[in-house]
Amino acid sequence: MLPILGSVFLTACLAQSVVVVGEAPIPPPSEVPTVSILVQDDAGEPIVGAQADTEHGPEVTDGGGLFRVRWEGEPTSATVQAQGFFPGAVVVDSFQDEPVELALRPVVLRGAVVDSQGFGLPIASVTLGEANVMTDDQGGFEISRASPGTITVERPGWVTTEFDWDGEVLVREIVLEPYLIRALHIGHTVFVDPAQWSELLTIAEDTVVNALVIDVKDESGRVLYDTEVSLAREIGAVDVLFDIDRVVAQMDVRGLYKIARLVTFQDPIAARAVVDMAVYDTATGAPFRKRNQYFLDPTDPQAREYALRLAEEVCSVGFDEIQFDYVRFPDGYPGTAVFDLGDSEDIRIGTITSFLDQAADRLHPLGCLVGADIFGFITTVVGDGGIGQEFTALSATADVVSPMVYPSHYSTGWFGFDTPNDHPGEVVAGALDAGLKRLEGQSIIRPWLQDFYYTPAQVREQIDAAEARSLGWMLWNAVSVFNVEALDPATGPESGQ
Repeated sequence: MLPILGSVFLTACLAQSVVVVGEAPIPPPSEVPTVSILVQDDAGEPIVGAQADTEHGPEVTDGGGLFRVRWEGEPTSATVQAQGFFPGAVVVDSFQDEPVELALRPVVLRGAVVDSQGFGLPIASVTLGEANVMTDDQGGFEISRASPGTITVERPGWVTTEFDWDGEVLVREIVLEPYLIRALHIGHTVFVDPAQWSELLTIAEDTVVNALVIDVKDESGRVLYDTEVSLAREIGAVDVLFDIDRVVAQMDVRGLYKIARLVTFQDPIAARAVVDMAVYDTATGAPFRKRNQYFLDPTDPQAREYALRLAEEVCSVGFDEIQFDYVRFPDGYPGTAVFDLGDSEDIRIGTITSFLDQAADRLHPLGCLVGADIFGFITTVVGDGGIGQEFTALSATADVVSPMVYPSHYSTGWFGFDTPNDHPGEVVAGALDAGLKRLEGQSIIRPWLQDFYYTPAQVREQIDAAEARSLGWMLWNAVSVFNVEALDPATGPESGQ
């Protein structure tokens, strides 16, 4: 008997896969002449519901990824398409019992979500059909089995972008623009008087205010909501003034952007209760104190963990951004102050930026941005101001940098004025211009503006200076009483975030 010769080969290209099966014995006339085709993905998993176009009509793969083609003693072929895959083709030159395998190559959409300067934006949500992915730390994303449709990109504090994708361009760069966040500070006094909270919600409804900054842990060291973080409970720091879930729900129903302000390393309660966490002063033999301020050691792992645990908890209940205030070394500390890892300028800068990096690593997966409050003069000075806040390093680390550009805090000579407090708009403009020139990362600058000891006109000058630079703003008043006359009225949905 002569041997039967056969050959099998597969040809793959960008647009399709092709399989050809060589000669084999013709089936007996009594059997149904069909050959099974197994359609799989690149991982060897069957593709269900693939559409096959055969010479004898259309077929659809079953639950096992199989369809059948008739064998009539002549070569036969089929083309196969499946949603999210490049099309493929198979040619059968012989009858055989075992399924012929056809692997389809998935369509992979790759890209990056970036700001207007080209910096990648992490934790942007990219949705295409039923697929949803989050961008990585560099703003990159990848969607496998991508089919033409509408791409929606969302990120907290940024304008949602939506557009149709035709499936042709497989690498996309998507540019997002930040919202102009216009926020009011909500301190602990607000929740002592429910009427004040209601009044502030009404202000947000009636004006361009589209965000609130809620104190969740303040300068006193108190945690103002019912936390489950054990250390806060052990040291007696919990002083529940509001129901955090209720506050989040009330903000959500109004479409407000939700910022949680968390005072970080200035903490009189924790510093005195857990001395090992505190900056220690060898001159006094006690935790370092300056006026009524006590500082936790920013280089101490437990001090850092305390803030991070609270931040994670607050993020998980629905806030959009965690704003770390007093994220710095104490100002004007003596040489007798002791820090676990030292306090050279390099150590100070590295300590603060590494803390914010840690915060991003833990909060980004939960969907929150990381904000950092900084002294206003930091936008202008070279170095870290003696507190670990170096502007360019911060701009490459935090998602939002918020300089406290209060004109009353600048002394004679700043920006050429004998009394900077008398020139609110010009002082804010000068501080912001200095910062904008020094940005080296993806950070948004969103300044704190002064709404204490000022008239509505003076508050308005500061707002105009920020918005002239396409920047949002936050109004600071410790007791949350604001010059509402300085605020534009709400003009419709576009005034929200």
